[in-house]
Amino acid sequence: MKEYFYKKEYKYMYLSIFLYNFANALSETFGAVMLYKAGLPIHIILLIYGIRFLIMGFITPLYVTISSKIGVAKCILISNIFNIIYTYLVLNTQNLYANIVIFVISMGLNGLSNPSSDALSSKYVESEHRGRFNSLYSISKILGTVMASCLVAWGVISNNTLILFAIITMFFLMQYLVISKIDYKPKRKANVFKASIKYLVHSKSRYKIIYALKTSHIIERNFVPLYLYLVLQDFKAFSVITILSLLFQVVTIILIGEYTDKDIKKSNSLVTLIKASITMVYLFAKDKFIISLNKTVSDNISKVYDTSIQTSIQNIIKESKEDNDLLSSVGQMSLCFTEVIVFSILAILSKFIGEKIFIVIFILSILSTVFINVNIKKSKSSK
Repeated sequence: MKEYFYKKEYKYMYLSIFLYNFANALSETFGAVMLYKAGLPIHIILLIYGIRFLIMGFITPLYVTISSKIGVAKCILISNIFNIIYTYLVLNTQNLYANIVIFVISMGLNGLSNPSSDALSSKYVESEHRGRFNSLYSISKILGTVMASCLVAWGVISNNTLILFAIITMFFLMQYLVISKIDYKPKRKANVFKASIKYLVHSKSRYKIIYALKTSHIIERNFVPLYLYLVLQDFKAFSVITILSLLFQVVTIILIGEYTDKDIKKSNSLVTLIKASITMVYLFAKDKFIISLNKTVSDNISKVYDTSIQTSIQNIIKESKEDNDLLSSVGQMSLCFTEVIVFSILAILSKFIGEKIFIVIFILSILSTVFINVNIKKSKSSK
């Protein structure tokens, strides 16, 4: 058990991600559903997410510059202030249309601190503990999301959105206080934005390719809840299945953490095969019960998959000769700009094919799952 708490920084990182995922559950798990309930069509929701990632793509490189001046913790605080604005608007949908520009901008600017997760893990977590650290880190995420999902479901169904907003705001601010305990200022680099763009365009690193391929998984994570909601047409049933699917993830993630530390290559291959197979079920399932069951299994496998793959990504960062904070920013830029392209294409397609767009999303996820593992195998850190 001591490997899970090898350094004091580990416990602060576990607590930080718990607080963040608690506060962010409204956006991560219910975001697309809440926008749909507010009356936005699917193609507009896809377009909003595309604009969000466009803003994130340009703001991400500023993370290193800003954090080198004010520290990582205050960068997270700035991001969370925009998260609070986003939360207020999504909970007050009657003001959403009037404030749509502010809403989209806040969605994008809350990504300023996105590189901090990889940067902190690469800085503090030892390579031989990374699998188990990531497993407990993922469990902390799940516990935060489960508890918050219960709260969000209660707040939305009972229309107690003011209390819900106050609690979410408190958790966003508490995360800043926890990260302050392990705060640091990355070494300042000259013209980080230019360096990030140069690395993104000219480097042959598989790291940026892996992050670009993660695009489909981000889309799946944000829009499968909407798919389930459209199938069930019942917010209560949707909330119950979402919460149950989160609860089932804890045990398997503990097991995969130890297995990952022992054999990262076999772990990646195993979870890749399982995740691709489970996602494929969505293409053929028609029954509500089968789709709901598959959502539960898929969420479970996705977290296991993320734990294994993220361990490899952190190893790539740690073993690279490049600066860790720069690489983390480049990875997020690669992800964000790819998201812009894919979301834009999906938005256009959705205008013509409607809800069949989910078939395209599932196919992209399957292909990405396979090609991520291929690129990890070819990277130096896997050898």
